[in-house]
Amino acid sequence: MKRISVQKRIIFAVIFTIVMLINCSGITLHAATWDNLETIVVGVPTDRCPMLYENQNSNITGIGVDLLRLAAADAGYNIIFKPIGDMTLKQALDDEEFDLVMPLGSAIKSEQGKSSITSEALLQTPMTLLTLNNKELPKLKNTKVGMLSSQAGIAESIRNLYLGLEIVLFDNLEDAVDALYKNKVDALLNNSYVWSYVLQKPAYSKLYIHPTVMITMDFKAGTLDTPEKHEMIERLNRSIRRLTASQKQAIILEHTTKKLYKYNVYDYLYQYSIFFISLVIITLLVLLYVRQLRRAKKIAEEASKAKSDFLASMSHEIRTPINVIMGIGELISREATDTKMKQYAYSINSSANSLLCLINDVLDFSKMEAGKLKIRSDQYNLSNLISDVEIMIKSRAESKGLVYLVNVNEDTPDELIGDEIRIKQVLINLLTNSVKYTKEGTVTLSIDYEKDGNEEVILHISVKDTGIGMKQEEISKLFVAFERLDEDKNKTIEGTGLGMSIVKHILDAMESTLEVESVYGEGSEFKFAIKQRVFNWKRIGSVDSEERELKITDNKYTPVFFAPDVRLLSVDDTEMNLKVIEGLLEPTKIHIDSVLSAKAALKNMKEIKYDILLIDHRMPEMDGIELIKKIRKDNSNINRESVCIALTANVVEGARDMYIKAGFDDYMEKPVKVRKLEEMLIKHLPKDKVLMADKYIIFSPNKH
Repeated sequence: MKRISVQKRIIFAVIFTIVMLINCSGITLHAATWDNLETIVVGVPTDRCPMLYENQNSNITGIGVDLLRLAAADAGYNIIFKPIGDMTLKQALDDEEFDLVMPLGSAIKSEQGKSSITSEALLQTPMTLLTLNNKELPKLKNTKVGMLSSQAGIAESIRNLYLGLEIVLFDNLEDAVDALYKNKVDALLNNSYVWSYVLQKPAYSKLYIHPTVMITMDFKAGTLDTPEKHEMIERLNRSIRRLTASQKQAIILEHTTKKLYKYNVYDYLYQYSIFFISLVIITLLVLLYVRQLRRAKKIAEEASKAKSDFLASMSHEIRTPINVIMGIGELISREATDTKMKQYAYSINSSANSLLCLINDVLDFSKMEAGKLKIRSDQYNLSNLISDVEIMIKSRAESKGLVYLVNVNEDTPDELIGDEIRIKQVLINLLTNSVKYTKEGTVTLSIDYEKDGNEEVILHISVKDTGIGMKQEEISKLFVAFERLDEDKNKTIEGTGLGMSIVKHILDAMESTLEVESVYGEGSEFKFAIKQRVFNWKRIGSVDSEERELKITDNKYTPVFFAPDVRLLSVDDTEMNLKVIEGLLEPTKIHIDSVLSAKAALKNMKEIKYDILLIDHRMPEMDGIELIKKIRKDNSNINRESVCIALTANVVEGARDMYIKAGFDDYMEKPVKVRKLEEMLIKHLPKDKVLMADKYIIFSPNKH
């Protein structure tokens, strides 16, 4: 077994060595034969894709090139193709650089008049016409046909075949097609293989190939007629004859089935012109729409500004008389000794407050629409809030024969941090709504709480009435601005329809939700919960209704402070507003000068140094802002550094910041609340000129 294995190994080694020697000998022989091949240089035009063209590697290729290369290899020639550039085939025949030129259809004279000889046909190409939009051609003798300059030889054959046919030569295919589009020629003539390539260009989609073959041209290689070249042509002819139909067809398919045309930017633009045109149209429409939106936005902003200006003006004009009404009501309540007179004064103030709430609702609704509602965090007393709400609601309820009840958990902390004004606004709107829609029975405000950590509580607030109630399908309409429920039944009930919408906006801003439970014909309950920080955990205790009522009717005014050495200048174009300020501050013993214009104020300030200036905003000729600027900029004005307070009915969003920026030290809105006015004066007056009431023992009028 071992002996057989050794013998096999020896046999395999011998066979392998022989094979390698044969292969090496073959390779060496082939290489030597290839090195000894005669080289032929062929000049060709490269603008006739797919017959003759340069590929992406800058190599000359095409149907004609591959056919001649195949025949030349069989004939034992190493063939090199070079472009003839701008030369015609006739000129290329005279160029000694080229051993052969192609394509020729037949033997022609060179540019110098020398005779030529050609090979046998590598291929027969059908010459067809190309027209625009399937244009019907006239008789050929009346037709103007465009061809390439490099086809001058073929053109002569065409002229001889079709007498009267006018042929126009062009340097390149692009110029020829352009002439066709401009009707300078009726048609273009070239072989069908070239047209199959040309029509790959998107811009040429309107061109049409006529199926009729005008002439079949032989695709040949040619050279000058010399004895040396005759031998070359004969060797090539023998190989050309050996080319089979299947070999030719394979080469034709290889080049005609490829996507040889290379798209450029213009081709993409043309091919996708509908898309780009649509894109441009859409872009224009979008720009037009944006322009319209901007115009609409501008109109809306102007309308909003006009509305804001109107609301500011309305607020100012209405608040001015309300200021007078409430001021006079305050003065009456101070002077009156009769209980009935005090009640009259209270009714005046209550009605004025109702009107003021209505104005505030309109302004607040405007802020909410604009998304400018802000929730503040200030210290307040829950007990005072409840008292203020009762002052507003109780008389309304009792005037209708209703019972107003307040139920408060006595352990609820009294001193909280939150937006007292907004909470009060919610309660007043809910309670007012209940009073309006309740004919008999009770309206109840209930407040409870639960601890939420060490610093916060959640207030659970409920307003319940025994009124007419609501149908379930109407509850969804409750928060729609200006919407009135059960309009026919409630047409006699007054109101703007804004209250519940404002409640919703405020509670949304406080991250709370109003829950509504209602039984039609029996009553409704409105509940919400809000989180508040605790300033002091001191409990609110008993909230006695009789004590609050006594406080309303037997509330004797006493000033918080006295300041007989203080001089104050009050500037307002409404005389009654001046009288209100004088009356409200009279018990403080402040010396007050009142003037009806900014000019009069400037005149007074030249001679008198004032501790404080109360200046109205809207005044004729020179308003309050113009006045403050004159005061602050005039270095000679002895009141240049005096405290200036804007006392105005302008309460629109950002009013306070506007006045402070203009140069005022503080801002107070009308109607003027005497306690707030006193607090502000104490804040800004020199400490040595203010004597607090709790420290006041003896006051001498002579000191004034």
